[in-house]
Amino acid sequence: MPARIRRVLRDTEDTFTLELAVRPRPAFLPGQFAMVYVFGVGEVPISYSGSPDPREPIRHTTREVGAVTRAMGRLGGGAMLGVRGPYGRPWPLEEARGGDVVLIAGGIGLAPLRPALCALAARREEFGRVVLLYGARSPSDLLFGRDLQRWRSRSRIEVAVTVDRASRDWTGEVGVVPGLVARAPFDPGRTTALLCGPEVMMRFTADALRRRGVADGRIFVSLERNMKCAVGLCGRCQLGPDFVCKDGPVFSWDRAHRLLELREV
Repeated sequence: MPARIRRVLRDTEDTFTLELAVRPRPAFLPGQFAMVYVFGVGEVPISYSGSPDPREPIRHTTREVGAVTRAMGRLGGGAMLGVRGPYGRPWPLEEARGGDVVLIAGGIGLAPLRPALCALAARREEFGRVVLLYGARSPSDLLFGRDLQRWRSRSRIEVAVTVDRASRDWTGEVGVVPGLVARAPFDPGRTTALLCGPEVMMRFTADALRRRGVADGRIFVSLERNMKCAVGLCGRCQLGPDFVCKDGPVFSWDRAHRLLELREV
């Protein structure tokens, strides 16, 4: 579908959010992604980072890391893109109803979790405690600062933020995200955990959650692989017996940990 860029939001030095006008607006679930095409350059998978509320605009947040995303970052309001989707398996929010939900993000991993946070805030009475643990390299790399404040103050979401390297004016936590798990306020026996970030961060975080008593089947991670077709045909994103585009990107930890142990030939 053709999509017009309504505006570009510069989140950090190398990260930006595109707000798109797409008609008809795709109905996506938190955790799903779209294939976004820059004409004449190429196509890349990008998770939805906006609210799933159909009254809200479509948003995609990405980092400039390759030819397509660098070209995307040079576009301004009014430019046209191609989009197709949604694709992929979403976060299991319906299965989490009635219990605690812990969302744990590293760096740009907060973007794929943002739709889930928006949905949880809108349906706050359907869940127990909702906790966000978020880490970034430095204070200048933190995403969605206004959202963090709003979730904490208005949505009854408990937010803990940490950075690897503190600036002179930083007064918050310093350390890695897994270190926040031991002190986080949730009941392990009734918790669903949603993780997104670098794979090494998710491995250590899953271990910390398991030490707290969260079952492997209640820990979910979002995996990222090179995707081209998004429908499980090209094989680019195959990981063991699964295709990340079709069978993921969200996997339960009891399945994901075996996939992440596989070495490439």
